[in-house]
Amino acid sequence: MSEELRDENARLAARVAELEAQLAAKPAIDRASLFRMANNAPWGVIALNSEGGVDYANPAFQRWLTKPAPAMGEPQAEAICAPLFEILERPVAEAFGGASYEAELTVRDVSGEARDVSLHVAPRGGGAVPINGAVISLYDVTETQALDRSVRENEARLSHINAVSPTANYIFDFEAGAPAWVAGRTERVYGYTAEELRAGGGDLIRSLIHPEDFQRVAQRLVQLTTAPDGEVFEFELRIRRRDGGYRWVLDRAVAFERNANGRVVKTLSAALDIDERKRAEERRTLLINELNHRVKNTLASVQSIARQTLRSARTAEEMSDVFTGRLIALASAHDVLTRENWEGAGLAKIVEVALAPFDERRIGRSGPDARLDARAALALGMALHELATNASKYGALSNEAGEVRLTWVIREDGAAPILALEWRETGGPLVVAPKRRGFGSRLLTQGVRSELNGSAELEFAPGGVICRIVAPLGAAPLLELA
Repeated sequence: MSEELRDENARLAARVAELEAQLAAKPAIDRASLFRMANNAPWGVIALNSEGGVDYANPAFQRWLTKPAPAMGEPQAEAICAPLFEILERPVAEAFGGASYEAELTVRDVSGEARDVSLHVAPRGGGAVPINGAVISLYDVTETQALDRSVRENEARLSHINAVSPTANYIFDFEAGAPAWVAGRTERVYGYTAEELRAGGGDLIRSLIHPEDFQRVAQRLVQLTTAPDGEVFEFELRIRRRDGGYRWVLDRAVAFERNANGRVVKTLSAALDIDERKRAEERRTLLINELNHRVKNTLASVQSIARQTLRSARTAEEMSDVFTGRLIALASAHDVLTRENWEGAGLAKIVEVALAPFDERRIGRSGPDARLDARAALALGMALHELATNASKYGALSNEAGEVRLTWVIREDGAAPILALEWRETGGPLVVAPKRRGFGSRLLTQGVRSELNGSAELEFAPGGVICRIVAPLGAAPLLELA
């Protein structure tokens, strides 16, 4: 029980005893006034005479009596239920000697129900009037204690909820223009402690909202002032944190308190940091757009490969073999890039994958690894496939003695490193320069020029084909994720 309630109970009990002593010699009408006051009191009062018998018990004391109305002078041991009498026996004896007693305890009433009570025992009389008994007041605080416990439990529950909740929770007072209560993960969401937000008030809160979001948020809050109970208002906004950076926040608010006109004057809100989700959505949108672009480019590449292969192939079987080989080369390069999230690929890996379908024992290769962006990786992979395919059909890999030597170096030249790659065939059949350029040659030279921003030189030397590719490295990846 609260300190105030305990003090009030003691004060009233003492006052009853004092008034009774003062009224002992006064007219009966004054005594009647005293009894009316006691009869209407919410706490139990019982007066004992000098013999320990019951002189008076008010209605509120009824739950502690063994019978509805004890006879005047009936011994307290017979009138008061045993559990309470056992507690009162010593304090009453001390009251006869002039001492007072008070305690908070749990005691069973006449029905056997346990009740929380505030007990006060005081001498009857005193001062100029001889002590002639005792006055007992008993304030039943069971419901009050239960309410206090409920409040404490709710406060503890709310504290735990705020501790584990990912949200910053607050009550905003529209009339004051500032938060009336702040709790939860305020530092995670806003970058400020709850104390700082309370101290900063509405000015600080308003200064945190991104200028581009301010008007939209203000309009939503105006709508909220006339919203029905239970309607949740949800809006996303950017909040400036202490370090100056902005983060996305999801704010969900409901009406919490209204004025006499029914207008919402306070709202209860929960704010959640959704910056990672928003970034993920942006990345997803970027990925989808890039995927759409990539699919269109891939389909265009496949269409071009199919059309040119059909045009240059002499038989259906040749067309099928060449077309399938080119698709496999394209798919292999795609596989490498997919594993790298299309952020690029290593030069050595692209060389390995492009030459895997051919007799690698006869293809020597050497050179440092380097990072290629996605576009360059595809172009180089297709170029190497065309060179190896041509060597297998007509060049050094078409007999048992020929070999290929693939070498490359990285030259530091100005702002961006330069890739210089050479494909050199030896030991194959005598090379005769073609009368016209086929699709493979065009794919190689044009692809290197457009996709690598470089150059490809084909030399049909009698001893074997030589291809030199020169292109800058270090271009930004095709897909950059923020």
